[in-house]
Amino acid sequence: MAGRSTATVSRAFHEPGKIRPGTRDEILALAARLRYYPSPSGRALVKGRHDVLGLIWPLEVEGAEAPFVQRILSALTSQLVRNDLDLLICPIDRRQPATLAHAHRTLQRSRCDAWILLYARSGDVLTESLRASGKPVICLLGRLPQYPAWKWVRLNQRRWIEDALRRLRAGGARRVLFWGCRAGETDHEERLEEFTRLAPRYFPGRSFSRPAWPPTAEALSPLLSELKVDAIIGVDSSACAAALRACLSLEIRVPGRMQIVGIDELPESERDPAGLSTFRQPLDEMVAYAVDLALGRQDRSRVFEPVFVAGSSMRSPRASQ
Repeated sequence: MAGRSTATVSRAFHEPGKIRPGTRDEILALAARLRYYPSPSGRALVKGRHDVLGLIWPLEVEGAEAPFVQRILSALTSQLVRNDLDLLICPIDRRQPATLAHAHRTLQRSRCDAWILLYARSGDVLTESLRASGKPVICLLGRLPQYPAWKWVRLNQRRWIEDALRRLRAGGARRVLFWGCRAGETDHEERLEEFTRLAPRYFPGRSFSRPAWPPTAEALSPLLSELKVDAIIGVDSSACAAALRACLSLEIRVPGRMQIVGIDELPESERDPAGLSTFRQPLDEMVAYAVDLALGRQDRSRVFEPVFVAGSSMRSPRASQ
């Protein structure tokens, strides 16, 4: 092509940093006119990989809208572009036999280099098909210790729960409620477990949990009157949004009479004017590390630390004195 060697043409498509920009532009322009693109099958034979990652997307966790998974997809897109990878999405709703059967077939027949399993959970009906696929599996936002070969990337749930309890107590809170938990979602269940274990240290006899789902303001309002809490830890942004709406309907001032803290940022439409106090997951870094594991550039699982973002829904220690 264009009087260039096969190696030069290959670099123009796949290793642009190894040839002069002018040469690459010339080759790509001619390829566009000829409607040419290297054969993926031939490329896979030469390189020993397909340059395709698979993502198992559990629709039963967030539904079709899936606002949090959209953030993960956004972070993943950056990595796809940076590494010149394609993405195969395997959507699954474990409550629907048809989509489950389709997922089993997809795992067996798809040509990808590794699977990223979102919200890994014990007893998952997909684990046998994943093992039979023979592909590396990366668990994102969860882990499966019974499969030691499967690497994982997850958040330090204990760190942010304990930090939230400490900050609430320092802000003058006396009774705290953990609000919301989606059954089957690994990170939600880990948060509830850590709260149940840690809260008695900071609020002995004065900590409560209500793992309701979905966490609505209507369900929360009677609990606030019943439990007499003055602090709420939301399992995620939707739980915090419900807490804010419940306090507004009951004319409970935040943070004067009620402190609220959660994890993940709220959409702008749900925010209180000065912002919710929250812990932020470093999703970009977590997804980038998951891709590095999938590509073999990293070989160890990793726990990431959340970052506290101060807002208007918590009192400072000074304000409580």
